[in-house]
Amino acid sequence: MPLSGHTKTANECFIEQLYHLHYGKIVHYANHFLRDIETSKEMAQEAIISLWQKRETLDINGNIEYYLLSTVRNKVFNLLRHRQRVAARMGDKVSINDNLGIIALSDSSADKILHSELSGIIAKTIKSMNSKVRDTFILCREQGLSYKEIAQDLQVSVKTVEYRMSKALEILRAALADYLVSFLLFCYFLGEYV
Repeated sequence: MPLSGHTKTANECFIEQLYHLHYGKIVHYANHFLRDIETSKEMAQEAIISLWQKRETLDINGNIEYYLLSTVRNKVFNLLRHRQRVAARMGDKVSINDNLGIIALSDSSADKILHSELSGIIAKTIKSMNSKVRDTFILCREQGLSYKEIAQDLQVSVKTVEYRMSKALEILRAALADYLVSFLLFCYFLGEYV
């Protein structure tokens, strides 16, 4: 509830929406590796603040959750590596959880397998789309055309392009529902589709 006489600005509403939609997920993600809820909360807050501070220079194509998860992933990885270096300097053992976290966050073979599997699902899903939705999606994501350019090219309204893109993303989300967390973590490698 706003303070008396204080109406929320668009900026305040945006920040609240970021927290509402993403904070819990990124805290959970960080805590999965850190097993430290307070540090996980701090990292989630730092990721949201970072997004907010860089909002005008970032090109995240609407994939805010991916940006936040990637930011937290990097923060977690850096913290675990720092703990590992400190433990080595002090002659201490690194905790099993920290070692597992470092391995999990740096395992590129798992990335390649998942990338291959997701690429296949995405290609199959795109191929199964209605031809108008598929063509619009391909013009936007593979050829990089703006909605206005697509509308001119296909001789339809920009609203029609928006609808078709929304429909294409809805179809992809449904096809990738079982892979959603992995999809968000690895969609960087699928930049041509996401």
